[in-house]
Amino acid sequence: MKKLSVLMAAMLVVSGAAMAQGEETGAAGAGSGASAAGAGLGAIGGIATGTIVAGAIAAGVLAAVVSNNRSESPVDCPTGQTLVNGTCQANQTLQCEGSDPLVGGVCTGTTSTVTVSGTGTATATVTVPVTFTYAPTLR
Repeated sequence: MKKLSVLMAAMLVVSGAAMAQGEETGAAGAGSGASAAGAGLGAIGGIATGTIVAGAIAAGVLAAVVSNNRSESPVDCPTGQTLVNGTCQANQTLQCEGSDPLVGGVCTGTTSTVTVSGTGTATATVTVPVTFTYAPTLR
């Protein structure tokens, strides 16, 4: 937004200089013997001095806009937000499902597998703990 405001102000200044040049050229009149560049204005190679000045001002403003566009100014995020890829985002925490612990950035879950096997009249029930890991979610 700041860049657009600077650019608009510069365009206003340049257009004002061009209007003033046009009014001065018209005031001299064609019958007064004034040059095409206007009375009292110098000319370099057929280009009015006012045009050169307006061009120099426009070039300076353009250089300032380009320089401002490439700045690396730090961004201050509001409290409770963090800068992520150039934009402020609400702080989020990594969370696991249920009561699974978060260890080293990875959720570790445990479940039990029950296996029933039998031969003949005897059966056996075996409970085997199984540990697994998964990625936490941002909340």
